[in-house]
Amino acid sequence: MNNLAKKMISYIQSNIIMSWSNIHKCILVLVLAILIHLIWIMWKVYILITPTLWQWLNISLLKNQLMINIISIICLTILIIISIFNHKKAWINHYFSYFVITTFILILVLDGYLVGIYSPATIFTSVCVTGIGLVLFNQKIIYFNLILATSIFSALIYLTTKNIIPYAPIFSHQLLNSIPYHNNFWVYSMIYFIIPVLFAGLLFFEILLLQWRHRESLFQEISQIDPLTGLYNRRFFNEKIKELQKQQLSYLIILLDLDHFKAINDQYGHYTGDLALKHIAKTLSLSVRKTDIVARYGGEEFILLLPQITETQALEIAEKCRKTIANHPLKLDDGQQIYLTASFGLGLTCPQSNIDQAIYLADQALYHAKQAGRNQVQIYDGTTFQSFQHKTLKS
Repeated sequence: MNNLAKKMISYIQSNIIMSWSNIHKCILVLVLAILIHLIWIMWKVYILITPTLWQWLNISLLKNQLMINIISIICLTILIIISIFNHKKAWINHYFSYFVITTFILILVLDGYLVGIYSPATIFTSVCVTGIGLVLFNQKIIYFNLILATSIFSALIYLTTKNIIPYAPIFSHQLLNSIPYHNNFWVYSMIYFIIPVLFAGLLFFEILLLQWRHRESLFQEISQIDPLTGLYNRRFFNEKIKELQKQQLSYLIILLDLDHFKAINDQYGHYTGDLALKHIAKTLSLSVRKTDIVARYGGEEFILLLPQITETQALEIAEKCRKTIANHPLKLDDGQQIYLTASFGLGLTCPQSNIDQAIYLADQALYHAKQAGRNQVQIYDGTTFQSFQHKTLKS
């Protein structure tokens, strides 16, 4: 059951409603229109089998409208079938949405007139549908139909005010001549019509919110991850340093550079060069602590952020990474093995050092490691350079 729920959530998150084609959105609207007719049918059937309620309704009109609801469902189903079989045609995607939305709006206008233009059900449904429409469809489509609906409603308001046509003709004169809000049947009918719209609206916006949060998390992740290696990028790395500095936590930085990377690209091609970078990224990730941050700094350069760590521990991690890279060659699909090495620079910072100073010290140490022959760890504290071996012997 849990797996099914996870699959459903994953499906909803990955199928963004706003990214659907117009024709698929139109099919959704047609399905909603059918559901509206079904709600009307259930209400009318219940009334027809409950004679005590007949006094509150125009029964002859109700029976006619019941037939119209049934015929409408058949017509809407035909439109759905047409949409499904012609969804790839450009004219269907462009023009059909106008027709479907206009049809849907006219259905709502008719329903609103039947139960009363000023009734809570009509007002609530109009607001909810307009909001959902503006989210789903092009503004031109919605504003066109909004102007159409407003014009029709204005005409109906004028005609009912002048008693040219009856107000809320589905209800009887007995009910309308009394105070509707004091009539339990009228109140329960309004609630009956409002609840499905409220539920559908909440469900729709909840799905949109779920999808929006999912997309935001994906965008956030994309903005933090290097697409080639899967490591964090330079931007995320800098943000983590700022967080440590705000919390006044100590940290050390290690910069490393893949040795003779250009030669790998020249000899084996850029595809193999990319494989080498992925190989280094995986090796580094497996060699550091869980609390450490490994990021791609640019090109063949990588950077390690080691929070709350001693100088000795940082050196041990750097040397572990260096040895692992050197002792585990990159294996190609054709059986070839490419032995890689990397140079490491550890910058020894003080608590007052800012990001630029910390990276500068590590960069200077890395530069010295490459100048000293590569495949080694160098330490720089701002005044002197020391190799890992020398530092180990000295300590």
